[in-house]
Amino acid sequence: MPFERRLTLDTSAAEYVIDVANVVREPALGGERAADLNRLAGVLDALAGFARDPSVQVYAITDRSLLTDGRLTPAERQDLNRWYADGRLEVLPRADDRILELADALGLRVVSADNFLDFHRAYPWIPGNRDRFLRPVLLPDGRIGVRPRIMPVPEEWQVSRKEEEGLLLQAGVVRRWEHSAAHRAALGREWRCPEPGCPLFGSADRPGTALPRRRKEQVLCPTHGVPLADAGPRRPRAQVKVVMDGTVRGRFMVTEGEPVTVGRAPAGGGVALGAWIDDTAVDSVSRSHVVLSYDGRTLSVLDERSANGTRVRRRLPGNDTVEPLPHGVVRALRRGESVVLHERLELLPSGRQFVFEEDPTDGTVGPQDGGAHAEPTMMRLPLHDID
Repeated sequence: MPFERRLTLDTSAAEYVIDVANVVREPALGGERAADLNRLAGVLDALAGFARDPSVQVYAITDRSLLTDGRLTPAERQDLNRWYADGRLEVLPRADDRILELADALGLRVVSADNFLDFHRAYPWIPGNRDRFLRPVLLPDGRIGVRPRIMPVPEEWQVSRKEEEGLLLQAGVVRRWEHSAAHRAALGREWRCPEPGCPLFGSADRPGTALPRRRKEQVLCPTHGVPLADAGPRRPRAQVKVVMDGTVRGRFMVTEGEPVTVGRAPAGGGVALGAWIDDTAVDSVSRSHVVLSYDGRTLSVLDERSANGTRVRRRLPGNDTVEPLPHGVVRALRRGESVVLHERLELLPSGRQFVFEEDPTDGTVGPQDGGAHAEPTMMRLPLHDID
């Protein structure tokens, strides 16, 4: 299915977490069957339109029962099992607590019609929340859309009843939630599962990019519940979006210690923008326009010799400023800044990344300060910035 390219378990790339079973089993989203995988396709298309990002990346989680649901066709069940084996879908006995764990740790927006009443005490940011949840809806024209929703503020008895139901479903499994900082520390390491063929943390040639579970001092495999082996530090990555005429056309990662050349067709590798932009913009972009680098905290840009120059756009409430980036100057991108290669084309660091924390007064390092090899100023975008 073509929409599966939007499914990922890469914690650096995902921007939404979706409750797959909740969507697939929702008759109100159209279709004549009680369970229909086409509903997931419709929601992913709706998210692409909502985010203005045709390649929007979604962390998909489902209850294990969906993989054997006889109301799906054999082909649909085969697709679900293939996504699971390929590391595109996380499968658990019950998905709800894992969905909220991801939302809490990574700042992802949740796509689900569930009110999550049995988790309101564990995650006190849920009741009344206005910006972290999206509800799939059936539009008048028969297509599926997504809409921001305001989470309910339930009565105490409602929360207690849902908690009791959840405990029965868990059959005695104790759930413990920790502050998201513990999860972020776990994301800085490579992990391997001792279970053969684990789709999340199973092979050295496919590093696990999912979020491990943490219980007390242990780091566990979400699928098998066993302790993961620490395989060493993971080099941090920053996600960058290619935005053309206000719409995300593509994305790429910049890994710590591996500068990436971006342009029309960079020699010797890099990110070639030609496939994502039209001829008007292509003519204004040099073959090797800019070099992006990441030191684990700071994303920096360098224009060595582009023909038409590079600018940095800084977005402030009610006031956008654009300033040229001189050749040979390393610029550490501050909060709300993007790299403008053409009036219709820019490179936008993803605000979903926990990359930048402090906003320095100046992020420019000129040749007199060490040029391209100077250490850029450190800063971080807030975890919940919206692109």
